[in-house]
Amino acid sequence: MSTTDPTPGEDAFEHGDRAESRASRNSTPLQPPAPEDTSGGEPAGREDGSGAARAGVPLGGSLGRTVQSGLAGEAITSRGVLDAIGGWRGIVETLVPGVLFLVIFTFTRDAKVAAIAPAALAVIAIVIRLLRKETLTSALSGAIGVGFAVAATLLTGKGEDYYLPGFLTNAAWILGLGVSLLIGWPILGFALGAFRGDLTGWRKDRALKRAATWVTLLWLAMFAARLAVQLPLYLAAKNGADAMATDALGVARLVMGIPLFALVVVFTWMVLGRLAGSSDDSEAESEATQGENPRSA
Repeated sequence: MSTTDPTPGEDAFEHGDRAESRASRNSTPLQPPAPEDTSGGEPAGREDGSGAARAGVPLGGSLGRTVQSGLAGEAITSRGVLDAIGGWRGIVETLVPGVLFLVIFTFTRDAKVAAIAPAALAVIAIVIRLLRKETLTSALSGAIGVGFAVAATLLTGKGEDYYLPGFLTNAAWILGLGVSLLIGWPILGFALGAFRGDLTGWRKDRALKRAATWVTLLWLAMFAARLAVQLPLYLAAKNGADAMATDALGVARLVMGIPLFALVVVFTWMVLGRLAGSSDDSEAESEATQGENPRSA
């Protein structure tokens, strides 16, 4: 569980761990379970829609599955998008702490009391995963996020400080993505390169570099939009200018969490899907041209 907005680095994307745990039990359109590797080497390469094996570095997390599905030319489906954002379990584990805090705080106006419930949920999530012998990665990362939020709330006694860790996370991503764009190495390009088996080869392909730039800008816009809307509400609550600002901040955090994240995933998928389609068309035209050329005597 996490009190911050779901992103590639938080959940880089903590949702990925949840979806990976589910993928090990159920085959999905986004990431079929790889054969068990008992040699201790790299997992088997993924296969695209044409059956050709992808020997690139296996990508985990929401962003990784989105990149794989888009570049493989897979059609966008509701099941695919759901899987990419962590599935129903991932959505519940992400939304429940924030909803619970907001509801309790709204009725009690006691931030410390409201912060106890998410902390208890984080512990319960870890216990459930231990009992079911599931990976603890996502539960622990969620517990760390909840821990920071609860600690900030208990230290200050202010409800708005429950959301402070989310601002820091979003700011960190804005900084990282922004710097990568300024130096001409958009971060999302490395995700494309990992899928293709060459972390830096995408820079030599104009279409790939352009796609990496646009997709990186898209993710940057998501984080920037969150701060643009939520930071003024936080400051209003901090200054006591609006008694309901903390409630509004909680609602904004929920709306701009999973729903906005899913929208960005869809657009990323669409951009990379068009790139894959253009590549396939170019290859087909090249083959057709070669076939039409008369053989030399």
